[in-house]
Amino acid sequence: MGFGLLAPLAATAVLAMLVFILSMVIWAREVDIKARMREESLVRQGTISRIAEVERSISPQTDWGEALAHLDHRFDREWARRNLTAYLAQAGEFETIFVIGADGRPRYASRRGQDTPLALYEAYRGTDALLADVREGERRRGPIAPPAPGAPRRMLTRPIQASAFFVDHGEVHLATASLVQPDFGDLLPKGDRAPIVLAVSPMDAAVLAPLRERFQLDGLTASLQGPRTGRRLAQVQFPTLRGGPAIDLTWAPQRPGTELLRAAILPILLVIAAFAAVGAAMVHRARRAAAQLIASNRAQSEFLANMSHEIRTPLNGVVAIAGVLEKTALNARQAELVGVIRSSGETLERLLSDVLDLSKIETGALAIETEPFHLAETLRGVAALCGPRGEEKGVSLRVEIPPAAEAMVLGDVVRVKQVVTNLVSNAVKFTEQGHVTLRLKAGRIPDAWRIEVEDTGVGFDPAKKSRIFARFQQADGSVTRRYGGSGLGLSICRQLVDLMGGSLDCDSRPGSGSTFTVELPLPRAEPAAHERQPAFDADRLEVSSPPAADSQPTPTVEFAERRLRVLLADDHPTNRTVVQVMIAHLEIDLVVVENGLEACEAFEADRFDVVLMDMQMPVMDGLSAIRRLRLFERRSALSPALMVMLTANAMREHQDQSLQAGADLHLSKPIEAARLFAALQQGAARAAKAASQVA
Repeated sequence: MGFGLLAPLAATAVLAMLVFILSMVIWAREVDIKARMREESLVRQGTISRIAEVERSISPQTDWGEALAHLDHRFDREWARRNLTAYLAQAGEFETIFVIGADGRPRYASRRGQDTPLALYEAYRGTDALLADVREGERRRGPIAPPAPGAPRRMLTRPIQASAFFVDHGEVHLATASLVQPDFGDLLPKGDRAPIVLAVSPMDAAVLAPLRERFQLDGLTASLQGPRTGRRLAQVQFPTLRGGPAIDLTWAPQRPGTELLRAAILPILLVIAAFAAVGAAMVHRARRAAAQLIASNRAQSEFLANMSHEIRTPLNGVVAIAGVLEKTALNARQAELVGVIRSSGETLERLLSDVLDLSKIETGALAIETEPFHLAETLRGVAALCGPRGEEKGVSLRVEIPPAAEAMVLGDVVRVKQVVTNLVSNAVKFTEQGHVTLRLKAGRIPDAWRIEVEDTGVGFDPAKKSRIFARFQQADGSVTRRYGGSGLGLSICRQLVDLMGGSLDCDSRPGSGSTFTVELPLPRAEPAAHERQPAFDADRLEVSSPPAADSQPTPTVEFAERRLRVLLADDHPTNRTVVQVMIAHLEIDLVVVENGLEACEAFEADRFDVVLMDMQMPVMDGLSAIRRLRLFERRSALSPALMVMLTANAMREHQDQSLQAGADLHLSKPIEAARLFAALQQGAARAAKAASQVA
C-alpha cells in the first residue's frame, strides 16, 4: 500500500516541479521583456536628449549678431572657417558644415575641418525638408523688431532649429539646421530671409559612445538593416528624411531573468530528483537569487549612504568643534582661522549633499514625496535661515507673501525648501550691496505657485544663460574664482523642479542683478483636524529667528528642581566629544555610552529625559535600541522620554526608519548647535510637563 501511494506522490511532485520550472521560464521571460522595454525607453529618451544637446551646441554660433554680420550682411569665408568649421567640429564633432544663403544656394562648405567645393552640397539634397522646416519657423517668427532706444539689453530672438536623421550612401547621419539670427538686436537681418547653417554628423561610434556609456549598453550600433524581432536584441527606430528607411539603434539588452534561470537550472533538477527536500532547498536558492538581484539594484544607493555616513562622521567633528570654538574668547587672528575652518566644513557638507543628490537623480533613486505643508511658512523659514548671512554683508532680505498664500498645499516640502534655499543663498552670495527679495505669487495655471528670488548683485550676460544650469559650470569663470562654488547647485535645482512637474528660469543683466523664477504645481490641501500631527523632524524645522553667530544658546533646561538628564550613545569618540563640548556650558547631567546595548542597560537602570542615539553602532544598533527602550517605557508605564537619532545617515529613508522605530527627531551630522539645543529644550518641556502631571 505504501508503494501504491509512492507513485502518485512522486508523479505529483514531478508535476509540481515541472509546473514550477515552467513558471520560472515564464517569469524569466517577463523580467527580460520588462528590462528590454525599460532600456528601449531610456535609449529613445537619451537619443532625443542627445539631439537637443547637439542643437544647444550650435545655437550660440548662429543666434549671434557677429554671425549675422559675417554670413548675411557680407559673407566672410575666413570668419566662417574660424567660427563654424573650427568651433563646431570640435564642440559637436560635426563632419560636414554648410552655410546656405537666403536664395537657397550654398555659400560655404567644409568637411572634416577643411574647406571643400560647394558642389558637395548636391549629395546632401536630402536635407531640403529640414531647411524647409527652418524657413517655416522663420516665417512664423516674422520680421524682427529692433529694440527701442534706451530699452534694457536682452535676448531678441530664440533659436530656430530643426534636426533629423538621413541616409547618405548607405550611411546614417544626423543633420541639424540652424537659422542665423541676431541676439541683442544690434544688427538686424539684411532681407526677409537669413542664412542657414547646416551641420552634419555621422552616427558612428564616437556619437553613440555617450549613450552606450550612460546606459551601459552592449554593442550599441546604428544601421539600416530593418526591424528585428529576435528576443536577443533590443532596438529603437527613428524615421529619416524623405521617407527613407528607418534607422535602427540596436544592442544586446540585459537579461536578468534568463541569467537567474540559468544559475538556478541545476538546483531545480536536483529538486525534481530529491522531491520535497531538494524542493525546499531550491525555493531557498531561488529566493536568495532574487534577493541578490534586488540587492544589485540597490548597490549604488547603499554606496551613497555609506559614503555619506563615512564623510559626515569626521565632518561632524570639524564643523561642530569649529562652531564651539567661535563662541570662545579668541583674538582676531584665531577667530579668522576658526571661521575659515567652519566655512570650509560647511562648503564641504553642501558639496557632499549636492553630489549625493545628483547621483540619486541620475539613477532614478530620488523619490518626490507628496504631503501637506504651509508654503508661506516654509518660505519665511528659508528667509530666516539665510537672513543672517545677508546681514553680515549689509544686504537686506525682503519677503513678499500675499495673504492668499497663507494656506496648506500638497507637495514635497523638503525639495521645495532645498530649491528655494539654494536660490536665496546664491542671491545673497552674489550680492555685495542692495537687497534680495523672496516673492511668492499665484502661478499662471490653476493650483500653481510662482516663487521669485530677485537680487541686486553682479548678474550675468543673458547670452550665457544656458550655461548656469549646466553641471560644473557658471556663467563666468571669474565668478568661480571670486565667489567659489562647484556649479552643481542650479543644475540640481532645475532637475528637482522638473521632477516636481514645474519649471525654473532666470533673467539677468551684468551689474544689474538677477531674477530666478520657480513655478510649481502645488494644489491646496487643508489637513483634517482629527489627523495626528507628524512627528517633529529637525531636518524640516523652520526657524523663525535663528540665534546670531555670536550669541550663546539660552541654557534654560532646568525643571522640577533637578537638572535635565541626557543619555548619549555613540561608538565614535569624535562624535561623543562634539556633543560633550557643545553642551558643556549647560546645566545638564550627561551619561555617555558606546553602543545600543549599553544605552538600554543604562536607561533601564536609571531615568533619563533625553536620549541621543547614533544609528550605526556595534553590539546593538540605534534602531534596535530605541525599539527596546520604547517597549521598556510601555511595560513600566513610564512617560516617554524624548529620543533623538543623532546620526551621519542623512538620507530620507534613514529619517523614515528612525521615526518608525520610535524616535521623536532625526538630526543629521554635522550637528548644528541650534537644532541640538532646540531638541534639548523640547525634552526639558516634555519632562516638565510629565513632572507636573505626576505632582
